[in-house]
Amino acid sequence: MNLNTIKEIQSKRSNPSVTITLPTYRTSPDNDKDPIRLKNLVGQAIEQLESQFGKRETLEIADAIRRMADEVDHEHNLDGLVIFASAEYAQSFKLPFRLPERVSIEDNFLTRDLVYAMNRSPLYLLVVLSENGTRLFIGRKDLLNEVNDYGFPFSLKGSVASANPSQDISHVRDQIVSDSMREVGEAIAAAQKDTPAPVVVVGVDRNIGHFRDGARNSDEVMLYIHSGHHDEDAHQLAKKIWPQIKQALDEERQKIFTELESAKSNHLFVGGLNEVWQAAIDGRVEVLVVEEDLSIPAEVSEDGRQLKLLESAELAAPSKDNNAYEDIVDEIIEKVLANNGRVRFVNNESMASVNPDFGMAVITRY
Repeated sequence: MNLNTIKEIQSKRSNPSVTITLPTYRTSPDNDKDPIRLKNLVGQAIEQLESQFGKRETLEIADAIRRMADEVDHEHNLDGLVIFASAEYAQSFKLPFRLPERVSIEDNFLTRDLVYAMNRSPLYLLVVLSENGTRLFIGRKDLLNEVNDYGFPFSLKGSVASANPSQDISHVRDQIVSDSMREVGEAIAAAQKDTPAPVVVVGVDRNIGHFRDGARNSDEVMLYIHSGHHDEDAHQLAKKIWPQIKQALDEERQKIFTELESAKSNHLFVGGLNEVWQAAIDGRVEVLVVEEDLSIPAEVSEDGRQLKLLESAELAAPSKDNNAYEDIVDEIIEKVLANNGRVRFVNNESMASVNPDFGMAVITRY
């Protein structure tokens, strides 16, 4: 699952839309209880469905939920499982990050947990340079999944360097490699469109030099690791280089606070709740920065432009007619992503010095 998949799921609107999330385990004996916990959540979801919408009316959705749950191979679980089901859409995903144990039935699918998890443990694109086969991986922590797309793996096997008497054969060979690295750079740019993530490049000094010479986007790489790890399998590679990548990602995450201060100076900072909401629905948000556990119950005005904070008692039986939301932060996140903005989660209370009134803020596009 990547950001594009989440945006596609967010675009689907149907009442009821069921979201089931579950933390799972990769190995025994921990994963022995996963089937039981999933069965309990499925039962809870179907009971709520039938109670709120009727047994006959939700029969197809309930059957889809049962089918997807039965198809889960618990011997090969990752760290989280999510099931989405509505009259128009049904899909399940195994994910390499933890999810809460939760059932949600709304008029759209609950994706905040996915967005949060992706930003909490961010993705990165790892490019391993080698003349025998430059490879691309999508990484999350020390877990790597190889991508055989966008032209990867790139290989120079079969490329023959030839030179006339006035040329140095080694220079011609270097030019062939640099030209290949230009193609690698373009392929990385294509991959980033589908998976917006920082890039890490691993290779020996010679190949990194060729990449810097040939790839137009070489200056945009977050981290270069000068190492000859190109022949190792994904597991060995990840274990060896993850500490360096983690440090680089941590430093990258802290940059958002510098960006917020810069946005204030450039009049691109928005911190008021209504102003954040309006920027989100107008598509002006470049980056939304929000504290991890921030939750704000609110009601949207009839014209859709204003928010009114709600007390818990006012949410006892929220009506879709009066546009009351248990957590308007979810709605803001979805609108930002739908308009190709970015979402960055930060630690609780870390926004106090930047925006003491609310635990979130926005950097606008204009």
